[in-house]
Amino acid sequence: MSLTDVVTVLSVSPVLEDHRRLENIFSHSNWRLRRAENGTDAVSKLIEEPAPVVITESHLPDRTWHGLLELMSALSMPRPRLIVASRLADDSFWQDVLENGGYNVLRKPYDSREVFWVIRHAWLDWRSEIDRMAARAQSEMHALAAG
Repeated sequence: MSLTDVVTVLSVSPVLEDHRRLENIFSHSNWRLRRAENGTDAVSKLIEEPAPVVITESHLPDRTWHGLLELMSALSMPRPRLIVASRLADDSFWQDVLENGGYNVLRKPYDSREVFWVIRHAWLDWRSEIDRMAARAQSEMHALAAG
């Protein structure tokens, strides 16, 4: 990740204070934060303007993080990396998130160093998938051209 990369992160939470805390953390970077209050709103916003990273509450007004991940599965590739935020982020919760398709967990209240580390790695993973997809497409084009 270079210093000029703008990373858009979608924060999915009805808790305004959590969003403000993330805005405060992001104010020291070139990252951009967008907000959605529930899962349905999040998917609409991702369709309007894709984001490589989504941070969601474990329980939203209209669904759980599992339900949001299911909605996100219909999005075009590469899908955003889903990070689940919770005050109860113990080992079993973290394992549940990873085993069921989430990218990582952030413990609340947010710690700025942890937020930067987790988002940076989620973005790098997402970016790596884009690079692999591009390489695969280029390889397929060369194979077609070679006939």
